[in-house]
Amino acid sequence: QGDDFFSLMCRAETPEGERFTDDEVIDHLIFLMMAAHDTSTIAATNLVYYLGKNPEWQQRCRAEALAVDSRHPTMGDLDSMVDTGLAIKEVLRIVPPLTFHVRTAVRDVEFKGKQIKKGNTVAIVPAVAHRMPEYWTKPDTFDPERFSDDRAEDKRHRYAWTPFGGGAHKCIGLHFGVMEIKTIMLHLLRRYEWQLPGDYEIEFDHTSLPKPKDRLPVKLVPRSAEDRSASTGQRPAVARS
Repeated sequence: QGDDFFSLMCRAETPEGERFTDDEVIDHLIFLMMAAHDTSTIAATNLVYYLGKNPEWQQRCRAEALAVDSRHPTMGDLDSMVDTGLAIKEVLRIVPPLTFHVRTAVRDVEFKGKQIKKGNTVAIVPAVAHRMPEYWTKPDTFDPERFSDDRAEDKRHRYAWTPFGGGAHKCIGLHFGVMEIKTIMLHLLRRYEWQLPGDYEIEFDHTSLPKPKDRLPVKLVPRSAEDRSASTGQRPAVARS
């Protein structure tokens, strides 16, 4: 009878009173934990890369992290990190953690001269839509401002931006995943500044999901204890050897 996700899944009912079976609850929980691990890790890793390549955005995101007056951020604190949210969306556009989404046609349909029969399996590749110049300004450029309210390029088409899928089967972890990444970045930005070596360009291993082939080398520079504590009201930590 708790308010945790497992309890809510066990008690969830349709208007007709139908509930998940035990196997369905298990499947959903396994999927939630898997999605919260791999895809969020990939997105956070790529965000570190692009903030290393774009130090002005790293500073913008750091300013937001320092403005959060707590070591234990609330939902409201995370919502206040607007620039960080824009950067996350842009990273998910450039490198979608899931390289394709699988769907089954529910009726016969023709798409651009191709016949798709009911029951056919279709693989949709988000990276294609994410770089279509008719929807995105300079699609190969890192530009988080494209998601701002003034530009809203992701609203030009219902499926222009689909890192979490779309329609009725959109990822259940959409908002949870963004909260995770913001929380990770809040602490990382407060504690460190980072740089990439020389003219480093990332290369991906696409064996399963897109991961850096070389584990992404970065130079982490610890920020001073006084700088870190200034935003949280905490006393500086004592360094230990």
